[in-house]
Amino acid sequence: MGEWRVVGAKEPDVKPEAGQNEAPGRSRMREEPWWSLRDGGMRGILSPSPTNISVVCHNFVNVLYWNYSNPTEQLKFSVNVDPYESDSQTVDTTQTYLDISSYSRDGGDDYFVSVTAHDGQEKSESVSIRFTYSKDYFDENKHKYKCSLDFPAVNTSVHKDVIEASFQHPFLLHQQNILKQEFMYTVTLDEHRVLYSCFEDEELCIAKIHLNQSADGQCVELKFKGTIAGIPSFTYRNICVSKQMPETDKTGLITALIGGGIVTLFIIMGVVRLLWRKIFITPQGLQSLIPEQSPTIQPELTDVSSMTSHDSIVVDLPEEEDVNNDNSEGFGRSFDYDRPKFLQEESLEHN
Repeated sequence: MGEWRVVGAKEPDVKPEAGQNEAPGRSRMREEPWWSLRDGGMRGILSPSPTNISVVCHNFVNVLYWNYSNPTEQLKFSVNVDPYESDSQTVDTTQTYLDISSYSRDGGDDYFVSVTAHDGQEKSESVSIRFTYSKDYFDENKHKYKCSLDFPAVNTSVHKDVIEASFQHPFLLHQQNILKQEFMYTVTLDEHRVLYSCFEDEELCIAKIHLNQSADGQCVELKFKGTIAGIPSFTYRNICVSKQMPETDKTGLITALIGGGIVTLFIIMGVVRLLWRKIFITPQGLQSLIPEQSPTIQPELTDVSSMTSHDSIVVDLPEEEDVNNDNSEGFGRSFDYDRPKFLQEESLEHN
């Protein structure tokens, strides 16, 4: 077995070997043993410590990485995640990385993470790192890495000389209370930067970017940069703007369409008017056409003419004259008025 001693204990003087000088009045301490008692605990042979520990904390997915120089079959690592505002948790792994997102759910907390190597009974010194998303805890002297977020997915549309960009507030995407606040962001186009903001209760964050005339028919790059709760985010979009037709061309086209419509309307109205005149004529014209157009009236007129030619039945009826001569005369006038003109002349000749 290896030797052991209480650290700091004074050993008895030993006579120096030949050729060595003795330092009177001083105790001589030996090198530390393979294992020793320190502060009331036993420390075994030390394994090499992990190196290059780092953390990637992005979009609230937190992954820890480290390197190890002496891997063995029995090697494992203990990872301790110690939040500032809650209890610590320890998990073992044989890999040289570990997703600790489930142990660091609160984006507003500060996390102290340590890794220790175990190889059988051997144990290494631990190495540690701190990270946080919160600007309240972030300290450049203590936090080597700064956590970040992706800028929300941006939808764009072009309307004449305006690009409309829309996206969801970060809180709606990640559901982290630390993000439940105003989101400040800038949009840069051709070195021209405009500041916008939106809140978590808005359905969409909308930015309208005005285009220069030089962008007509060209592709432009929009740069989006935002900060919320001190957490930075960035993205960009390339947008191609279709060439717009000049306003004069549009006016001429609209005028031509309106003019053509008016001309077509007048033509239709003229045709309808001609048809109206042919079908729906005046009462005088309709009366002049009755003998020629009505086949049912023509035979009746022929019978009447034949009856008047015999000069017997229609006019000289003594019974009706004796009863009411005035009515008879009125009847005759009415009959003559209704008959065609040539029948009236013929009747006069017979009388």
